[in-house]
Amino acid sequence: MAFSAVSPMAIPISSRSTIASKEVLEGTQGAHIIISQLNSFRSITKLKLNNNQLGDDGVSALFTYLKSPPASRHRSSISEIHLNYNGIGCRGLRDIADYLNDSEVALKTLWLANNTIEPDTDVLAWFATSVNRSRLEFLSLTGNHKLGDAVVEIFFRHLRAPYLRELHINTMGITARCASALAKWISSGHTGGAYSLHTLKCNGNNLGIKGVCEVIHAIETGNWSLMNVEVYANQIAGIDFPNDNSPIQQSGPLPSYELQESWKDAEHALRRVLHRRNAYWRRQVELEALSLLKYSRTLILRSKASLSSANEHPMSDLTSKSFPFYNLPMELRLYILAVLTPSLSCAQRTRIYDYAADFSSLPQLLPRLRRDIGHGCVADPSRALGASVGFTLYSSGGCAEGKCMGTGNSLVCRRDAERTKFLEAVGCRAYEPECTT
Repeated sequence: MAFSAVSPMAIPISSRSTIASKEVLEGTQGAHIIISQLNSFRSITKLKLNNNQLGDDGVSALFTYLKSPPASRHRSSISEIHLNYNGIGCRGLRDIADYLNDSEVALKTLWLANNTIEPDTDVLAWFATSVNRSRLEFLSLTGNHKLGDAVVEIFFRHLRAPYLRELHINTMGITARCASALAKWISSGHTGGAYSLHTLKCNGNNLGIKGVCEVIHAIETGNWSLMNVEVYANQIAGIDFPNDNSPIQQSGPLPSYELQESWKDAEHALRRVLHRRNAYWRRQVELEALSLLKYSRTLILRSKASLSSANEHPMSDLTSKSFPFYNLPMELRLYILAVLTPSLSCAQRTRIYDYAADFSSLPQLLPRLRRDIGHGCVADPSRALGASVGFTLYSSGGCAEGKCMGTGNSLVCRRDAERTKFLEAVGCRAYEPECTT
């Protein structure tokens, strides 16, 4: 039985702190092999256990260990778990849901493709609830054919995950019968189920042209967060066309040449709403949110000493005399700031104001005493920085612009990571249309 756990001394970087199986692991015995490897390492970030035969027994044993006190260090370090092709059913899924429900779990990526999960209402509802409470950003349920329409009718009905960015539901046998429910979930607004989702892959199902067009129409009318949607190979031929609410204004089966043209129209409509509308407004919202934070820090956040002095001696406040803006009522100050950000909703501006006025959200002024690569930027070796390849840049505000390898998408830049963290904290990763009712 061959099994590998790549140590920190190994190269490349992407393989460090990863446990991966080289031969088939079966049931509880296979789980114990994984557990022994986990016990021998202080920190593991990835579990790549695809194409095994762990089944419900092995998954139960593995996640029972991960929930135990001896595995507490792994709960905060494991960010990816790959369990494709493992014969996992509802019992194993429940154990995974119990693990996700733990507040210590830092898991962000979960692959559960091509397993044998069945449409159990209680298990799917509990799994959705656990995903909602977790920090999961990526989930794949691709190839779980037994789920079929239940993934929409049960799982999506309970799914309101604030951190979920990408969802794969390819080749699951989803039919046109649940297309309306899928469209409703997609268009449920910025407080609904898909409000945080950026990527949805629904290829190889049986939605038909009607279901595909309902999905496209739902994105057009009620979803501003999706940037990438795939609905290829969905049994387009031979299915009736949708009603007047869809992009394609016909009913009844069409000849192949007309079907091809109609699919091109639908694909063009999808590309237009994703790339031209949603992507454009996302950029606008992010830029305005960052700009509003800068001005809000200056005009709203003031030290406790200056506020106390202003309350005791309002006429002697030097800041108010030099800058009369501080003499205005707070409501008027916020109204003036709102003029700078026409693309943001009132709720988004309010969250930014609250964030800007919170002293605890200010960046650290002093450098960290303990310097580790997780809190620094790796310098770009292509630039003349006078240092060895891969040395770490440290500063209180991140690297100098363009000096870090993250700017070339090879590593994550600390500055970009902090910006993303702020945008997520204030809910400014997508456009939020104001409610008119």
